Amino acid sequence: MAAVIEWVPNISEGRRLDVVEKIVAPLKSLDGLKLLDYSSDPDHNRTVITAVGSREVLIEGALALYGGAVEHIDMNEQSGEHPRLGAVDVCPYVPVRDVSMKDCVKLSKEIGAQVAEKYDLPVYLYREAAAAEHRQSQSVIRNELGEYEGLAANMGGERWSPDFGPGKPHPTAGATIIGARPFLIAFNVNLDTTNVKVGKRIAKAIRGSSGGYLNIQGAGFYLEEWEEGPVTIRSYDEHGAPKLNHGTYRRPAGKVQISMNFLDYRKTPLYRVLETIRREAARYGVGILETELVGLAPAEAFIFAARWYMQTDNLNLDKQIIDFQI
Repeated sequence: MAAVIEWVPNISEGRRLDVVEKIVAPLKSLDGLKLLDYSSDPDHNRTVITAVGSREVLIEGALALYGGAVEHIDMNEQSGEHPRLGAVDVCPYVPVRDVSMKDCVKLSKEIGAQVAEKYDLPVYLYREAAAAEHRQSQSVIRNELGEYEGLAANMGGERWSPDFGPGKPHPTAGATIIGARPFLIAFNVNLDTTNVKVGKRIAKAIRGSSGGYLNIQGAGFYLEEWEEGPVTIRSYDEHGAPKLNHGTYRRPAGKVQISMNFLDYRKTPLYRVLETIRREAARYGVGILETELVGLAPAEAFIFAARWYMQTDNLNLDKQIIDFQI
């Protein structure tokens, strides 16, 4: 059976969907690369791409993706709720089948070196590929470098010299973070409040860096969205006869979101964090509107949740769930 690696690059564009399509287009035609999903968020101004393939095709895909992002994304004009370092913000590789984490570390380093050389782009290695403890977390890398705007002032020296590429940011594409990691689940919880302070307090309570769950990264945001829907407009023709025109309305529909990364869903399951958020929100008289999975996730993570909520700890997946038998 052929080795399979998951590739989950995040690009710093989620509003200009025509640009997203141009960047993603080359990936659709690569033989051996399976593009599973790409999801854009206009508030975060970010697109998460999920693909799987073998080592060789992932190298080709990465070079094509970086080429498109460097060409079409100017970080001097980019803004959004999500922290970011460059046009391709982060580019992780995940072992799926018949491949080890060491293989993915080796692949990430090889791609990092080629990206840096071809596009004159600073590359930072993270997670399992990190050269030092302080470089393991993408959040720490972004924060200490001051995101894209702080790169020029904070790059350099022993602590923050890039692993590959020049010691200064690319003039429009910034820098990038590449590495290898286990499965990560990006999961959002939307609250029925417009008070962003509530979201920030709850995010602080659940994320590991501020005393919450060890395997959780989280932040609270206010998302300014526009809700659309059908509307009938009554008007009259030149003879005074009534007529109906159909159109759409647009109205503000802001909400507060807790955006999270589950770094290890087996050690810190979805349901445990969701229930903590529910209890914390109740302190402020706030409820949960909806939850959102960003990109893809292993089925096991949601089976854990089903077992817990439905109290079916003795559920036998191999014998009792038809989808696992056919």
